[in-house]
Amino acid sequence: MSLEYNLNFIKDKSKKSTIKKAISILERAFYSRSELSSFFLDPYEREVIESIAKKNNIDLTFIGGHSEAERKIFVANYYYLPLNLHDYIEILSFNCKDIKHPDVLGALISLGLDRESIGDISVLDGKVEFALLASEANFVKYNLSKIKNESIDIHIKEDGRLLLKESEFSSSSGFVSSLRLDNIISQILNCSRSRAKVLITGRMVKVDHQIIVDPSYQVSEASLISVRKEGRFIFDEVTGLSKKGNYHIVYRKLL
Repeated sequence: MSLEYNLNFIKDKSKKSTIKKAISILERAFYSRSELSSFFLDPYEREVIESIAKKNNIDLTFIGGHSEAERKIFVANYYYLPLNLHDYIEILSFNCKDIKHPDVLGALISLGLDRESIGDISVLDGKVEFALLASEANFVKYNLSKIKNESIDIHIKEDGRLLLKESEFSSSSGFVSSLRLDNIISQILNCSRSRAKVLITGRMVKVDHQIIVDPSYQVSEASLISVRKEGRFIFDEVTGLSKKGNYHIVYRKLL
């Protein structure tokens, strides 16, 4: 008996590849009926994996150091709850002056870590915390001593809890002729539609964690839109139509 699932609806090849890798772990847990854990998954990847687990009656739970963490691992066929988080992930922390999210991610990748081994990175006031697979924690603790030109002293948090900074947004609104992705990008970035199309076809745009390359893709309300080097936006809702039939939309940019 094999797992039942269908991934034909996933258009992003890299996303499909990551999900297939996670499914292979789920399959091993299914056949062996033993506890197994995954690498870090984004919300879209977790949604797909969770639906497959439910369809195949596999017990599954997700952990990321915080209930609101964006990136989490799954633990399949867990022996008991609550889990001992230190068996699966660790939260590392260090004090700093002027280190940003891309600096931390770049430093970890430079050490040879895969992106899948790294969970959320939280930049707080004078401090950074980040989640890692437990198997990588000591390696990073003893080998990462400088980011940019700033010396750091990493420690592993005993409580295993990731502190997250409350998200701040700037709100905006405007009119678009349709809910096509190129129209939405043109509005939120204040650029031409031709520029928006270049960004989309150049694989620079994600909607709800999936790369979208079709400029005519219809964006749904409450979608998270990420544009490389431009930031993240939430398309909240359509609040009405103008006399010319244009949509009045409300959206926010994550600061």
